[in-house]
Amino acid sequence: MKSISPLSWLTTLSILSSISGQSLTVYTGGETATATSTATAASGTYTGLAAYDPTVLTPPSAPATPVTSYTLTLPTNSQAVLDAGLSLSISQKGNFLGFSVELSIANSLMGSSSTNLKVPFLNYMANIQNRAGVGPIIRVGGNSQEGSSIFVGGLADGAVLDKIKVSSGVTDTPLINYSLELFYLMANVTSLVGADWYFGLSFNESAVDYPTGNVPIAAKWAQDILGDSLLALSVGNEPDLYVDHSKRESGWGVSNYVTEFDNMTQSILANNNLVDTKAFIGPSTCCQVVGFELDDVLNAGWLNDNVNNLAAVSVQHYPTNNCQINGNVINPQDIFSDFLNHTSAQAQVSPYLGNAATLQGAQKEFVMLETNTASCGGFAGLSDSFGAALWMTDYALQMAWGNFSTALMHVGGQNVYYNPFTPPPSTDASTKQWTTGSIYYSSLVVSETFGKSNQSKIVDISPTQDTDANYIYHPIYAVYENDAPTRVVLFNYIDDSTGANDLQTTINVGTNVSSVSVRYLRASSVSEQYNITWANQTLGTSFASDGRLYGNQETITINCQDGNCIIPVPAPSIALVFLTTDALTNSSPTESSKTAYETSVVGTGSATVDKQSLETSNGQNSNNTGGGTSKGNTTSGSIIKIQSPISLILKTSVLIGFISILSGSF
Repeated sequence: MKSISPLSWLTTLSILSSISGQSLTVYTGGETATATSTATAASGTYTGLAAYDPTVLTPPSAPATPVTSYTLTLPTNSQAVLDAGLSLSISQKGNFLGFSVELSIANSLMGSSSTNLKVPFLNYMANIQNRAGVGPIIRVGGNSQEGSSIFVGGLADGAVLDKIKVSSGVTDTPLINYSLELFYLMANVTSLVGADWYFGLSFNESAVDYPTGNVPIAAKWAQDILGDSLLALSVGNEPDLYVDHSKRESGWGVSNYVTEFDNMTQSILANNNLVDTKAFIGPSTCCQVVGFELDDVLNAGWLNDNVNNLAAVSVQHYPTNNCQINGNVINPQDIFSDFLNHTSAQAQVSPYLGNAATLQGAQKEFVMLETNTASCGGFAGLSDSFGAALWMTDYALQMAWGNFSTALMHVGGQNVYYNPFTPPPSTDASTKQWTTGSIYYSSLVVSETFGKSNQSKIVDISPTQDTDANYIYHPIYAVYENDAPTRVVLFNYIDDSTGANDLQTTINVGTNVSSVSVRYLRASSVSEQYNITWANQTLGTSFASDGRLYGNQETITINCQDGNCIIPVPAPSIALVFLTTDALTNSSPTESSKTAYETSVVGTGSATVDKQSLETSNGQNSNNTGGGTSKGNTTSGSIIKIQSPISLILKTSVLIGFISILSGSF
């Protein structure tokens, strides 16, 4: 769609203001969408994009001896948890599990400009906000932020970014120019779905060969425009791999990183460039490189030297890789079972427990800035399976118990298998729509597990080998609020459609509880890709999603006797048990707060936006900046009307089709 002048849009707003309950519709054509379903692919027959690969793996065999019942006596309060030899986590929020967006695809996911937002992306994010009570946490950065990204004042046609060179490899770094428009786009996403942001800066600017002064300008604009929604500026991305990836000379190590980190942050802070100086996050080490792990960076004095300027401390981690280095090719079928038990989640988090304690002592949040099933794009049939959704949920809750404050699932382009959501290929018909990856469902389960209180503390109370012969397949977490248990999460990793491995978990909750409520994450098999439901709702098959959940939400009431509640946990599934009515309410979208943007699978539909939201959506209040963040804004303390055509087009990502902007309410 062509750009429309500010005057034209102000005129449009005037027209909208005078119309009650009517819509302005722009028609630009459209076709019927097609949808695909999961199918087993013959080896070597699929040659399309990884994000749509139909490969289905063979599920691991069920245990020879089924365990069909387990009894859980729930600790009544935090002291009882301690008495059981366990501990509660820090308070967690419902937006704990968020999204790490590769800079190079920010436009294809979020919008081509600040005036052209992609509705399915907004819906995916609104699903989190509706359940968590706060907006999602999103990181924009990754490999493509590093060295090759240059901030510019503007690009042709008001574009968000321009790829100067596009690379073919999954982790190859394209050359990117990004503009102010990217920050305005991010601000508009915040205005609609409450998103908070981490933004990655180009760390090559810290090296002697790159003294352009570009990064301080980008950092200032990011803070000025995003205001309080900017959580931190990320300085460095996987620096422990710089030498291996030829970003630094041989011998470059921790001491060099610490020096360059200081050089960059001080150049940004010079001349009072930032209002909020507690602005940075790092070091984002990833890969257990001997001599360059997080402990090594902390021991080099980096934390103490930068404690006043750090918003948080970050790492990045993948449990395995599909990088195929030196001919080392991993067959996903061989490692599928590794992801289908509780020991995997425990193994990924345990190396960071000491770091978490150190950072708590320094009063710094600990952030998993980027993670997923496997680096270099994940694996066909594994990373996009229901089994991966079970694993990601377990892994996220394990990180929360390990006192991470945030974990972000990485989102790449169409050449990766692990995306939580993927827009249609630009070369395909415009009417094809988005594809929801299995692990997106994990974000829904996690958001409802913690809910809206921002005070949820979690503990891993999984059975042991002494109490359950199949204990690794049946992890259990309990959530406490106000020193009382409010939710329990029950897993069944086993693949068995016969019912022989369905688990009946009896929870002893006390005689004052007469019933509990349960929602299920379900699929017929751990190998399933698309036919997945959360509380009986689904996001559909490939090329068929607009980011909204379809179907009637199902919450099952289970009556309890003498304080014992028997919860069925089918194989495979996750059961989220709400022990109180308040817990269920605080995890559920309400009609008064629910946000959704209407589109359809045939490429037509509407985005329903409150008129006042349109008028003010580019003018956020900010305690950091002293006022609104609209282009041209020089006032302080109040939200002002837009002064440029920001946030006025909400366009479905898949179409050139119908767009309707209504003057109703969410």
